[in-house]
Amino acid sequence: MNTKLAPIYSILVCLLLLAACGPPKQKIPVSSDPIGAMVYADGVKTGPTPTIVKFDKQRDHLITIIKDGYEQEEIIIRRQFKPDKAIRDGIISGIIKGGDPKDVAGATAKEVDDQERSGEAYELTPSIVTIKLRPVGQGI
Repeated sequence: MNTKLAPIYSILVCLLLLAACGPPKQKIPVSSDPIGAMVYADGVKTGPTPTIVKFDKQRDHLITIIKDGYEQEEIIIRRQFKPDKAIRDGIISGIIKGGDPKDVAGATAKEVDDQERSGEAYELTPSIVTIKLRPVGQGI
């Protein structure tokens, strides 16, 4: 490798690693009957059904589905804490990082805390959205 280019390669690797960071995301498939309804994710147009929206796990979200001649539908996507996943991942991390049982417990607690703060300990629900649209004026 050219030693003059080494600092540039190092900077590029760092930038790539930073770009990969960010809040954990979850993909949610969205479909409607009839197909072709416009999907808005948190107010941002994402495209017609069927589609997949990608949300960060750090908060609740809103999916809005609109199609001419049909009632508008809104679905709240809620985040739910998954303690079993966070604790399992924390224990595995604690065992890897710690050797002494006291260290394992501390590393486990830290990992669970880190996952809760980052959003990784959460899951968005519903994880799939399927809506049968009602024609305007037909009611429920």
